[in-house]
Amino acid sequence: MRTYLRLLRFALPYRYRMLGAVACMAVLSGTTALYTWLIGPVLQFLFTGDTRAAASLGKLAPASVNLGERIAALDCSELLAWLPAVIVGVAILKGFAYFGQFFIVGMVGQRVMADIRRTLFDHLLTLSPGFYTRRHSGDLITRFNTDVGAVDLALTSAIPTYLRDGISVVVLLASCFLLDWRMSLVAFGAIPVTLVPVLRLTKRLRRVTGKAQATYGDQGEVLTEAIGGMRVVQAYGMEKWESARFARANDQLVRFMRKSLLIRSFSSPLMEVMGAAGLAAAIWWVGGKILEGQLEPGKLLSFVGAVLFLYQPVKSLGRVGQIVIQGAAAGDRIFEILDTPTPVPDAGARELPRFQEAVRYEQVSFSYGDRPVLSEFSLEVRRGEVVALVGSSGGGKTTVANLLPRFWDPVAGRITIDGHDIRGVTLRSLRAQLAIVTQENVLFNDTIRNNIAYGRPEISQADVERAARLAQAHEFILAQPEGYDTRVGERGVLLSGGQRQRLAIARAFLKDAPILILDEATSALDAESEREVQRALDSLMGLEGGTRRTTLVIAHRLSTIRNADRIVVISGGRVVETGTHDDLVARGGEYARLHRISEGERREESRAAV
Repeated sequence: MRTYLRLLRFALPYRYRMLGAVACMAVLSGTTALYTWLIGPVLQFLFTGDTRAAASLGKLAPASVNLGERIAALDCSELLAWLPAVIVGVAILKGFAYFGQFFIVGMVGQRVMADIRRTLFDHLLTLSPGFYTRRHSGDLITRFNTDVGAVDLALTSAIPTYLRDGISVVVLLASCFLLDWRMSLVAFGAIPVTLVPVLRLTKRLRRVTGKAQATYGDQGEVLTEAIGGMRVVQAYGMEKWESARFARANDQLVRFMRKSLLIRSFSSPLMEVMGAAGLAAAIWWVGGKILEGQLEPGKLLSFVGAVLFLYQPVKSLGRVGQIVIQGAAAGDRIFEILDTPTPVPDAGARELPRFQEAVRYEQVSFSYGDRPVLSEFSLEVRRGEVVALVGSSGGGKTTVANLLPRFWDPVAGRITIDGHDIRGVTLRSLRAQLAIVTQENVLFNDTIRNNIAYGRPEISQADVERAARLAQAHEFILAQPEGYDTRVGERGVLLSGGQRQRLAIARAFLKDAPILILDEATSALDAESEREVQRALDSLMGLEGGTRRTTLVIAHRLSTIRNADRIVVISGGRVVETGTHDDLVARGGEYARLHRISEGERREESRAAV
């Protein structure tokens, strides 16, 4: 219930439309009850020709109208002429009411679902990369699609059915008790008995449904990994292995669905049997009253009609109850994401001014869970300076770079830009000062132009081309089938690694941020692509003349950082050496050791190329 109350908060902006829909539902239920009042008197009149039988319809109008006396005064032909018109009129009114509630509820439901999807997506955008290292993308996509779809079905189908049929049940029950309260007690006395097993079944169904929704996420993980790594799967001949993984997840889902179907298939017959038992008891009790002349046959016909009309909404309520349970389980999974706080809250109250002086890491410590990475790390990068970070794998180089745009926050110490603690400024103004080029740059399944001018459609074609030229990308772009309008495929799969890197560099050129972070931007490239990309990077850093950009370089290949102003060697989360390339090689320390390893790798690559 708590989950649905949270979901219904999304409907508050549309509450007046929902009130209109509820009014339509009330009219719909009222016209359905009116049919039950018409059945008995109309059939009794048709069988007996006695207009006094139809005079009982006068109870539907206020006493001041004297409708019963007016009906009784009509002859048979006049009454017979009016009854079809009344029936058609009730049907038209019922049709308009049904149309109103169906259309209004449907549109409100779609708007609510659009709001939920957008809220979920916007919240995912605020979560730091640390969240995505612990969550599989397949599970997140399943929550976004399958779980939101289950909530959609519950909100747009089940809840309107609850409202409409719930009102109908109340109105029809009231009609039955108004017709004869003793007969109603006999017919519906067994209903409370059915609630106990139904409630127990409902609790069990919710547990099973929650496990089934989680299994959908597991299945999504297997599917996403297999599709994303299809080249590895096929290269290693692991098709049967992946098929078995998917089959296990599939079989587990089938087991949960079998349990769900067993519970769902039992609840409806239970309600039907109890309803039939109540109706049989009412007929048995009423039959004697009619034979004794204590009850009009028309009243029994109206009562049976009301019970028959009541049967459909009651059965519908039982059926949609299962959909509501599925929606609640899916809603819990959605709110689990929405309730996840971002580890880097955007709580800054100030805008960060344009970078002027220096970036400083002041006694910064950081750990991934229980694994410490940085320990009292301190570093200053002055404006226009190119500083390279080197060290063994796992030493904390990438962590240093990721802390600057606040992908994570340090557990101790602070990072400042021109003296401003970056946690005290807005994320938007901080990240506007930074451009990042990484080893695995993401390109979107869009045109080359839109990937360079990412999120900025107002950028002119001339500016896009200028950025591409600076990134050494203009020539290969013109060689594409549609030039700058060529689509690059998912994650840029239609381009080579070097081409993808140069597009990412062009994107950084176009942003023109004063601080640049290069995270092993050439480590995954072949020698020829590396030369092209390195030329583009040198241009981006300003090493080929012009204004030098403040740059933090994380390097695996030491040959790419010879021209850095300073090289900082990190080991065990601390700075162990700092200086220029020549100074550090001459010193014979940790950097010299890494340099010897790097030179050996380069010679091996050269021999392999020959």
